[in-house]
This record gives sequence, C-alpha cells and structure tokens, in this order.
Amino acid sequence: MSGSRASITALCAALALAGALAPAMPASAFAGHRPAAQAIRSFGTTELTSGWTIRSSADTRDTGAEISRPGYPTKGWLPLSRPETLMAGLLENGRYPNIFYNDTMAKVPAKQFDVNWWYREQITVHPRKGGRTSLVMNGVSGKADLWVNGTRIAGSAQLQGSYARLEYDITPYVRDGANAIALDVSRNDADITKFDTPMRYLTQNQVDWNPIAPDQNTGLQYAPQIVQEGPISVRNAHVVQDVAADLSTADLTVKADVRNNTGSERRVVVSGAVTHGSTRIACKATVTVPAHATRTVAITKADCPGLHVKRPAVWWPYQMGDQPMYHLALDASVDGAVSSTAAEDFGIRTVTSRLTKPVPGKTHGKDGYRQYIVNGKPLVIRGAGWSPDLFLRYSPSNVAHQVSYIRNMGLNAVRFEGNFPPDDMFAQLDRAGVLAMPGWQCCALWENKSSTWSDDVKANASNQAGTMAERLRDHPSVFTFLQGSDDAPDPEKEDLYLKAFERADFRLPQVAAAEYKSSPKLGPAGTKEGGYNYFPPNALWNNRRETVNTADPTLSMTGSAWGFDTEVSTGNTIPTQDSLNRFLPPDEQKKIWDPATAQGQTAGQDMYHTFLYADYTRLSRMGVYNTPLWHRYGPWKDAASYQKTVQLGEYEVTRAQFESYIGNSTDKANPSTGIIYWMLNKAWPSLQWSMFGTDFDQPGVYFGAKKANEPVHVMYDYDDGSVRVANLTGDRQDGLRATAQIIDLDGRVRATASAPVGSLGSQDVRTVLRPKVPAGISPTYFEKLTLTRGSDVVSRNVYWLSTKADRVDWPKTHAPGQYTPSNGFAVFQKDGYADLTGLRSLKPADIRVRATTRREGGETVTSVTIRNVGRGGAPALFTRADLFAGGKQVLPIRWSDNSVTLWPGEQQTITARHAGTSAGIDVRVNGFNVPEQTRHAG
Repeated sequence: MSGSRASITALCAALALAGALAPAMPASAFAGHRPAAQAIRSFGTTELTSGWTIRSSADTRDTGAEISRPGYPTKGWLPLSRPETLMAGLLENGRYPNIFYNDTMAKVPAKQFDVNWWYREQITVHPRKGGRTSLVMNGVSGKADLWVNGTRIAGSAQLQGSYARLEYDITPYVRDGANAIALDVSRNDADITKFDTPMRYLTQNQVDWNPIAPDQNTGLQYAPQIVQEGPISVRNAHVVQDVAADLSTADLTVKADVRNNTGSERRVVVSGAVTHGSTRIACKATVTVPAHATRTVAITKADCPGLHVKRPAVWWPYQMGDQPMYHLALDASVDGAVSSTAAEDFGIRTVTSRLTKPVPGKTHGKDGYRQYIVNGKPLVIRGAGWSPDLFLRYSPSNVAHQVSYIRNMGLNAVRFEGNFPPDDMFAQLDRAGVLAMPGWQCCALWENKSSTWSDDVKANASNQAGTMAERLRDHPSVFTFLQGSDDAPDPEKEDLYLKAFERADFRLPQVAAAEYKSSPKLGPAGTKEGGYNYFPPNALWNNRRETVNTADPTLSMTGSAWGFDTEVSTGNTIPTQDSLNRFLPPDEQKKIWDPATAQGQTAGQDMYHTFLYADYTRLSRMGVYNTPLWHRYGPWKDAASYQKTVQLGEYEVTRAQFESYIGNSTDKANPSTGIIYWMLNKAWPSLQWSMFGTDFDQPGVYFGAKKANEPVHVMYDYDDGSVRVANLTGDRQDGLRATAQIIDLDGRVRATASAPVGSLGSQDVRTVLRPKVPAGISPTYFEKLTLTRGSDVVSRNVYWLSTKADRVDWPKTHAPGQYTPSNGFAVFQKDGYADLTGLRSLKPADIRVRATTRREGGETVTSVTIRNVGRGGAPALFTRADLFAGGKQVLPIRWSDNSVTLWPGEQQTITARHAGTSAGIDVRVNGFNVPEQTRHAG
C-alpha cells in the first residue's frame, strides 16, 4: 500500500556498483548528455544502476509531483553513471578536480548541501499481467521523500538510514512504458565534530577515520531495485546449518518467507536446490498462504534427506584451509507457473566464542578475554579496520586489490565499524578466506541512549538491524557482530537488536562492545581498545603489567599484547616519498619532518592530511610520533634522511605489534586472542593510521605486518629476549630448526644459538631459544633469525636492537589528560630511549641487482635478486625494491618480501606480482645505507 511500512525482508541480489574510483571525468564529457531510461526486466530483480540525475532544490521550484512524471525535462541536471552521493556526483561531473591534493577539499563550499537535493531516475517497465512490481530502497544517507509517477509513496520519517531496506508495492502506480522515480533528499547528519548539535539519523559516518566529506555523504550508497514477479513473492531465503563437532556431517535447513500478494488463499510450491561443484541436493515443500499473508517455509533433512550432508566441504579462514562455497536457488510456483525466485551463496563452517579464564588481580581481565573458535580451532584474530571511499564510491576491482593486499600481509580478518560495504565485498572476503568483523558505529546517534530515540528512530534501528543480520548471516567470512562500539547497548536497545538478529536466524557470536564493557544479555565483551600512537616494541610485547587507563579502568590505551584489542596502532603512517609527492607540495611535506616545526612532543604544526576532530589536535601533530624516532634513531636533517628513519621505524613497531599478539596467543595465564590494527586503509591520502595508501603504495608499516604474519614464522620477543616459532597454517609443521645469530655493527657474529623446533600443530606457538647477548657488543646490534627445513629457508627475520632498553613511564602514560578523549601514546622516562643511533654509522653497502619479468597466467611477475657484494661487514639494511613503467610507479603490487637486510655474501630473490606490462619495467633499489640504483627488469 502507498506510503505504508512493508515487510522488510532479504532480497538475493548483489549490491556492487560499477568501478567508481577512477579519476573524475571532465564536465565536457557530459555535454548534451541525457541519460537513457533504464530497461527493467520483465521478471526478477533489476538494480537501478543507470539513468540517474541530480539537481539542487535551490535551482528548481518544481515539486515531486512534477519531477517524478515521465518526460520531465532534465536540462541543467547533472547525470550520474550510477547512484552515488552528491559529492561523488559532482566529482564525476568534473567539479573540484584533484580533490585530494593538498587542501583542495577544504575549499569545497559546504553550504551548497544545506538545501535538499533531488535525485531522479527514468525507467522503462512492462508489467506482467496479474503480476506485482515492487521498489526496494536500500538505504538513504540522510532522509528522503519518495515519489513515483507523480505520487508520493513514502515520507522522510520512514525513508532514512544508511543500511535500511524498505520495500514498496508500486503496482498501482506503474505504467507500461516510461516511468519516473524522484527522491527529495535532505542532508545527511554525519559530522560528529559538531558536538553541540545532536545527531538525528542512524546513518553512515566515518567518525575520526577521515575528514567529513563536504556533503556529509548525503544521498545514495546502494542501488535501489525494481522487482517484478507474480502473485507470490519469496523473500529471506537462507540456509541454517548445524555442523558436527568433528566436521563429519552438516544438517542444513533451507528457509524462506513466502508472501501472498493477492486477496485469496494460494497453494504455493517452493522448490530448489543446494549445489556445490557436481553435488546437487534438490528440495521441495508445499505451503498454503492466506490472502495478504506471509508464511515461513523451512525444509529440513526430514523433508529432504540430502540436506544431511556427509563429509561437507568445510570453509576455512585464509592460511588454515580452503574456501569452498555452496549455492542455494529457490523458486515459488502457483498453478505450475514460477512466480518468484531467490538465491543465496553460503559456506559450511562453525564459529563460536568464549571468554578466557579471568586473570587474577587484574582490573582489565577479571572477566577474561574474548576468544573465537572457527571449526573447533581457536585462533588469534589478526586484522585491521576498513574504510570506504570518502564519497562512498564503490569499485569491485579496487576492493579486489585491497583484499589481495590483506592476504599478502598475512592478515586473516578485517573489521567494519559501521561503514558496511556492498555485498560484493563480503562475497570477495568469502572467496579469499578473510574473516569479517562487522558492528555498529561509535560516537553518533547509534550510541545515544535509546530513551532519546523517537519511535521513528527505534523502528529504523530495528529495520537496519534486521537488514544487516539478513545480509551477513550466510557469508562464511562473517564470524561475529559487535552490537556496540565504544559503548555497550542499553537494555532496550540490546533487546531491539537481539530480537532483530534472532528473527533473521543470525547464529554467530554477538558481542556487547569493542571496549571492556558489558550489556545485560550479551554479558562482558572481553575486548579492549587502544593505544593509538607510538609505543616501543618492548612495551608492545608486555603482557604482564596492569596497563589500563586509570581514569577509566574499563579502557586500555597501551596496546600491550594481552586480550582482544579491537583497535590499536603505533601511530602515524608516513607514506613513502613517491606517495607523498602525489598529494602534498614540498612546503607541506616539510611540516612532516622539519625539526623546527615537526619535532618535540608539544610542538609541531597541525596538518590537513592528519585530520582528526578537534579533541585530537595534539595527537594529530607529528611531534608525538617523531619524538621517539628522533631519540631512538638519531637526528635527521632533511626529507631523505627522515624517510629512511621513519620507514625503518614504522616497520619495527608494526612487526612487533603483530608478533606480540601471535607470540603471546598461547600464554595460558594471559593470552592475546586478537588484534585489529587501526587502520587498514584510509579514505584519502593520509599521514595517520593506515597500512597502505589510497594509491596502493606500501610504506614500512605494510612490510612490517607482512613479515610478522608469515604462515610459519620465527620471531624475537622484545620483552624477555627469547625466540619463538609460530605455525599459523592449518597443517602440522615438522622438521624445523631455528637459528639465532647476534651480530655486531661491524658484521662480526658474536654469538650463535640453534635448536630443533619439534612438531608444531596448527595455531601453535613455541619458545625455542633464549640466546644471550655477549658482553662488550656494540650498543646497537643485530639479531638474525632463520627457520629452516633441511636446506630450505622457511622464515628469515632481522632485528636491529640496543643494549639499552626503552623505558616507559607507565604512571605518566596513564595519567588523565595525556590527550583527549583517551590516553594512547607512551611517555618515556628521562633518558629512557633505546640507542639505535649506531645504524647511522653504517658504511654504504655495495649491492648488485638482477631482475627479470615474465607473464604467468593473467599476471606479470617480476623477480628481483639482490646480492650484497661488499667486502666489509656492513649489512645492506632495509633494502627496498620498487617497480616503474613509463616513469610511473607500478601499483598495486604484491611482493613476496621486501625491505630486506643482507650481509656481505648473502643474496635474496623477491618477486612482485602486478598487472603491468611485461616490457618496459625498471626496478629501483635503495635502502637505509644502500645508494639508489635502477636496473631494467623486462
């Protein structure tokens, strides 16, 4: 019925939009362009992905009754290639070129978005005789009035919310031929920096991840859909699974909602199949549905014995096994004619969670920590937080590159704090074996007390909760859902969420919050947050000290390796010089490294590309990050020497952060169960909190994480000096031997220790060596670790260390007011910095480089062999290779290893996979003490 709230159920259609991250096209490309009306399928679901136009209400006085009529003249309207936000549309039409260069975005006039904007789409529909036509709105960022062919279908009190799904029966208003849809959209409410203005909508916002887009992401993120079908609709198709503990069998239940759209009772046959490879399990059920009613059909093994699956193909996380997928296809028939269809992919696996044993005497640990078990195997979650494009543009190919980077770094998870992407990304994670950790957003209306929510907001919250539960439940990559972020839900809100998730058959673990808090029904979260800036490696490895915020014991702001840290990093990520040159002019770059402006913990200039909201002003300054680098590694004098220092420093602490969580994951007294690096990526070129750039360049953070997350890995414990070996694969590892060499700055091996590792089970970690540092060694020295199986090197890891340990002043670190809103960086004791300044005395290393390029399948593979041919003892420290074609850096790119350290006589071959041509490739190699050289690679 027009304007009424329809039943909100799942629709089985991907919401991926066309590749939208290409550079904005010039306005001339649209001269005289009028989008053609999109043709709608006569049966099934059609995504409304083309033919949209937008215009400010300030430029037209026409009403929705006029704008939504077929044939309405759209001269002066801006054409869109896809449904998107207002800023995305303006960029596509050539407005604001080079939006991310320097401070261009700050100059975009935001007042143009204070008024409503119109979205218009014209479609061609040929309705089926006796059929029904539905319009599905998959969220609006902001709120909107909806018009179809001159009639107002829905008002903004209902049509709001980024993740809402609302279905409208528009059969009475659809004509045979041209039809028009119009949306009168009010500005989104996503700017959390306006603390004195209460937020009004449960909407997408990027919190402190990125600056606020000038339009606050107003408009459409997901494409609306038109559904044409017969008298019966099938919705909410999904599979509920009960898998045996030993994974030997799986009992599947096929469920769907059958809706009768007519005024008389109907007998409906629901039939379909579950398929995997050559296996096909057919199923069928018959149900009688009263007029204008909905009935849920559940087909079990009692109805279809094949749904008792023996030896199912089990889905495993990346590195632990394969990722097989099953497919469900259903149709609903009346009188022998198919009326409606549905389909869904799913994977068979089990996920549970538990709290580890409480830690005696600890405030932050009295309830234990959250631990996840996949297919009966506990594992340490190693992931990072994902950010969408700043203007919510979505590109499947861009996301595919991001997912390939996640796997290349050895990560097994990605967290979504709200900002839910189209279903295409979850499908890509399914295929890649990367776990997805979604949940609601912090710091907005989502976390206000439910007593402040109006009835409309509560209805919208229930809708969005049910929609997300239905979207996520069958994706095997999804392993949990956080029903709160910085805060746990209050009782009313928790009840609303849990009922919606229960109705959706969401059977995965749900957690109260991302912090160490609890809610009445879900109980303790067993998670923590922070820190967010620099900590030395030995502090990161600590899992014994009571490291909590003294102002609020429920918080942890140090990131030390215990429990489950849902967001943590070691601060700023400084892109490589190549990347900096692409988005910052020299005068802005100077603010990053110039000792006169960027040095000192309280000095430094605020920089636009470290944007955070006002309370983070001090943290956004480079001094907080640069000060420990300056003291530990020694002074720099220019951009080049700063780059060498900062990339080395990023690698060091990021490697330690991940290794500490892996290394302590099997500590029975105080285990580390998960780490989510804050963040994986940013929505724009940034100097803060990212593992790779928007240009896909890979700073030291990237390769530090990659080294730490090797499938079978040898590592150094900065806390006690031991050597540990981890097996992150799904297979037992035998025949391994670990060797540690302690090497002076002049290249002399001062001590060697070696030992067999023994049989190492999946997800196991073992301490294998405790080498002693000999007296009289240079204040700065190296420890080289190798893990071998026979003559094969399984893992190689080089550390630069100091005889003087870093000393953190913990009371000052946790004192209230270190910065607002939360403490998150180390305060060092007086003269408490490790001495790594000896690295600056290393003599230049002499290397030789050979490189070749070949085609392999659909990829180009470049192999680079680096050999240290020097006669002295100086290692080629932190030696990095980059590829160029036609003078441009080859990106995205996946290296087998990079930023390697080699002593005289040693060599290593590293390979890069990319989509570039196999001809005209040059490789550039340089390092901390390695003069730059370039070689032709093919």
